[in-house]
Formats: sequence, C-alpha cells, structure tokens
Amino acid sequence: MKVYNSHEIKNIALLGNDGSGKTTLTEALLFECGQIKRRGRITAKNTVSDYFPVEQDYGYSVFSTVFHTEWKGKKLNIIDCPGSDDFVGAALTALNVTDTALLLINGQFGPEVGTQNHFRYTEKLHKPVIFLVNQLDSDSCDYDTVVDDLQSIYGQKVVPVQYPVKTGPDFNALIDVILMKKLTWGPDGGEPQLEDIPAEEKDKAEAMHKALVEAAAENDEGLMEKFFETEHLT
Repeated sequence: MKVYNSHEIKNIALLGNDGSGKTTLTEALLFECGQIKRRGRITAKNTVSDYFPVEQDYGYSVFSTVFHTEWKGKKLNIIDCPGSDDFVGAALTALNVTDTALLLINGQFGPEVGTQNHFRYTEKLHKPVIFLVNQLDSDSCDYDTVVDDLQSIYGQKVVPVQYPVKTGPDFNALIDVILMKKLTWGPDGGEPQLEDIPAEEKDKAEAMHKALVEAAAENDEGLMEKFFETEHLT
C-alpha cells in the first residue's frame, strides 16, 4: 500500500441539499478515477454510497459514506454526507475532520435552504468552500442565474473557475478560466478534449479570469505583491 505524506492527502466533505446529486457525483468520481468498473444508479440500488437498506428504501442518504481515490499523486479522502437537516450531525462531524467543503448546488433550483444551512456550518468551523453546480444538462438549469444568486447571498468572494458554454440537453463543454481552455466531452464522457477558447467566448473568459486572479491576490499577501508587480498570476 502506498504511503502518502501529509501534504499529499486532501480531506473533503461532500455537502448538498437532498436531490442535489451527491451520490451520483460520488459514482462519477470513483468511475473516472478507476476505482469502480461501472457507475451505479440510485434507482438500481447499486451505488457505493447509500448501501444501507434504509437508504435504498428511502432513496436518499441517511449515513455518511467515506471513500477515497488518488488523483494526480494526491490521495483524496471524501465523506459523502446526508443532505437532510434530520441528519445534520453527520455533516458537522465530517466538517470537523476535513480540510474543505464541496457544496453541491442543484442547477435547476440554485441555492436552497439546505445550502444556506450547510454554508453556515462551514463558516462556523472556518472551512473553505467549493460550490459545484450540478445537473447542467437539465432544461431548467440557468447557470448564470445560479451564480448571480450565490453572489447576492455570499458576496463577490464567490468567483467562478469554470462555466458551461451552454446548459440543457446539449451541455457537453466548459470554459476553464484557470487553464483558459475549452473542455469538451464526447457522448460517453471520459477524458475531455482541450481546445482553444472560441472567439465568441474570449471576452467573457478573460473578464472572469481577471476576476479570479484579483480574488486570489486579495486573499494572499504574497500573491498581492506579485500581482502589483506583474499584474498577472500564473
């Protein structure tokens, strides 16, 4: 068994309202990292999370599930937490032992009551949060509105690092404003194809990249000094 140094281990709490898609995301993460041979489905009752009979009967998480995988030389320990307020103790326990919270947002509904409750716990425990907007392939998903809602609730510290070229059934591509590349997936998923950002998306991507760089500089003194010197961060 490989031995990891402490800086090579990342502990993450996976949070989100009921129905945001945590269990399905867990299956996708494990599949893409090669930990499982096929993705399970909640309706088939064969997912890595939600394996207790009571969870399979209810169709949602009751207990936290711990899983791990390796990605780019880092060991990721992820705790998939129940979304219901009835089982919030599991989320609080996970946040106490993890470094970061990954807070899933249902792209059809945007921030929900559960979102705000979970965020309140992350603030109390001083944990950084990554928002992940899920279900971008839904007809009723409006990514820009979701981001606007998040920024109106939590302020300009909500800074996108990726955005979809389009949402709905034709969703298959993201613009990554860190890499400044377009990521396109085929119908079967797998590794994305990296492409140059199309001309019609260039201005939007550059504006979002600038906002991201400025946000990073504002929160780190060393980066701020470098930014003032070069007006650029890698």
